[in-house]
Amino acid sequence: SYSEKEMLRDLLRIEEQKVVVSVGSFSPRNGADLLVRAAAKFPHEVGFYLIGGEVPEALIRIKDKLEASNIHFINLRDKSILPQYYKAADLFCLPSREDIWGLAVNEAMAYGLPVITTDRCNAGLELVENGINGFVIPTEDVKSIVQKTAAILSDEPTETKMGEESLRKINDYTIENMAQTFMNLFKTET
Repeated sequence: SYSEKEMLRDLLRIEEQKVVVSVGSFSPRNGADLLVRAAAKFPHEVGFYLIGGEVPEALIRIKDKLEASNIHFINLRDKSILPQYYKAADLFCLPSREDIWGLAVNEAMAYGLPVITTDRCNAGLELVENGINGFVIPTEDVKSIVQKTAAILSDEPTETKMGEESLRKINDYTIENMAQTFMNLFKTET
């Protein structure tokens, strides 16, 4: 049967068998360069779709130098298309160097995706449980991005179960919980 995921991949011209998506600005804070370096270690059957705004020349240079044809930069002008990328994906990765929250983590979980993020992303620290719905890894750790991505993508039942856990966790995470978390963050900052 022709699934919604397959239909969306055709629509978005995604040809890879496995899809990792990352959403956010291409600033050094979000660690897009780390994801590019990790993505280059994967075979071309695994596509990495980095979705944000204008793509910095430095990122394009890294991709070209690593000859990584499985990396796709999407300058998304129309935000209404974003859900299609989430639904077409198998995994979400945000290798933040610094993130006050990281709302894209909430979004990815709401679409039932396993999440890999860093210990510098507050949304990840709050919402991602290691080995349950994804992994929280140390920042700057390209090797961990590669290992955890491979671990999730190479095991269909784990990938599915982690995605279901993300959905369950985010559904339990009400606006009240989020407000409380923000209040706690501000208390610790001051």
